[in-house]
Amino acid sequence: MLRLRSLAFPVLLAGTLTTLGCSDPQGVSGGFDLSTCDLFSNKLFDGGPGRDGIPALTHPEVGPPDAEPLLEPDDRVLGVVRNGAARAYPFIVMWWHEIVNDTLGGEPVLVTYCPLTGSGLAFDPRVNGEVTEFGVSGAIFENNLMMFDRRTESLWPQLMTSARCGPLLGTELAVGPIVETTWERWQELYPQTTVVTTNTRFVNLPYGEYPYGSYDLTTNQSFLFPGSPFNITRLPKEVILGIVDGEAKVAYPFLALHDRGEVVAINDTIGGRPIVVFWHAASETAIALDRRVGGETLEFQVSGQDPTLYEDSGTGSLWNQAGTAIAGDLAGAQLAPVEGAYAVFWFAWSVFHRFHRLGVE
Repeated sequence: MLRLRSLAFPVLLAGTLTTLGCSDPQGVSGGFDLSTCDLFSNKLFDGGPGRDGIPALTHPEVGPPDAEPLLEPDDRVLGVVRNGAARAYPFIVMWWHEIVNDTLGGEPVLVTYCPLTGSGLAFDPRVNGEVTEFGVSGAIFENNLMMFDRRTESLWPQLMTSARCGPLLGTELAVGPIVETTWERWQELYPQTTVVTTNTRFVNLPYGEYPYGSYDLTTNQSFLFPGSPFNITRLPKEVILGIVDGEAKVAYPFLALHDRGEVVAINDTIGGRPIVVFWHAASETAIALDRRVGGETLEFQVSGQDPTLYEDSGTGSLWNQAGTAIAGDLAGAQLAPVEGAYAVFWFAWSVFHRFHRLGVE
């Protein structure tokens, strides 16, 4: 199952696209001040809906897995775990809201999804020690969501993970672990998960419909806004798992992972950190984990006992895709998730991270 759809045509981005100069003090619709922007102005556009035209959610309704009747087993979700608490943020919600200001496992979490770049990231929303609420600005940079914080109205391109316009210019948000997978797979990995539901105050939103037509077809080479040239060695809308660790940036294309098999373990080192990428083809799920346990660096392969699981070559312990050892000498051990790993369209990754390598070809 490749992440392909052909549903309703776009309804959110109707209207004239207006290029904005960063020296324009009027800013984009919504009155944002662009006079202190650190961005190329010819890649910054008014997206159409305007400030809060795509309404972010704050502390949305959540429930057990059966609380959302619209979710199908193969629907995509963003999965987040904090302090042992797991929650799914369904695409059918994120397409229409893009930002969720939430609390999970006793910690604040900012979950974001940009449909135009196919990128789902989770952040720690504490800025200078203060929990900060974010909204959708209505501006687009390099086809990517521009968030804004409600305290200072600084603008934050999602894939730059920092403020690039306004009083907080240069301030970074800490990126946390996140997984893109199917609703069925997420429940298999985290049976006690909760889920954000479509029971919101926005009763007129058609939550079961994808609002961008055929935009996210892997072979679709069209974009809603002009952007920088991208690396054409792969299809523009191919999904990759991207990992950023300081200056080290590595991409694992899903189609290349598919070619490796149904269940795959890729041992790698990024920025001096030994990691493993566990791949599950049936659900198109790639999860990056630190492969160090108790001071030892492990090597992983698909289990010879059970081809749906992984085993380490040192002890032969069996591991699931979430990085939990479920049998063997290391039973109960947990691999730490890689914070800077997220799924994203290839074209966007190559624009925002030009100097990178492929972890699998």
